[in-house]
Amino acid sequence: MHYSRRVPFSDDTLPKDELDDLLDQLEQLEPPPSLITHILSIIADLPLPGPIKGIPWHELDALVVRRENDPPC
Repeated sequence: MHYSRRVPFSDDTLPKDELDDLLDQLEQLEPPPSLITHILSIIADLPLPGPIKGIPWHELDALVVRRENDPPC
């Protein structure tokens, strides 16, 4: 797996400074493929999210403050 050295969504309109020059000198680290595979297998084994114990899904909406009827800011 290869990583891009440039961040595609970065703000390129700012001028480069000393910090940019220092960061450009850093070597980018890439984890070994076995570590990536191990982490992804652990994530795949995690249980899917479900309702909070004792609270059914349909009652969770009551915990959200709805502001649809408030005047816009």
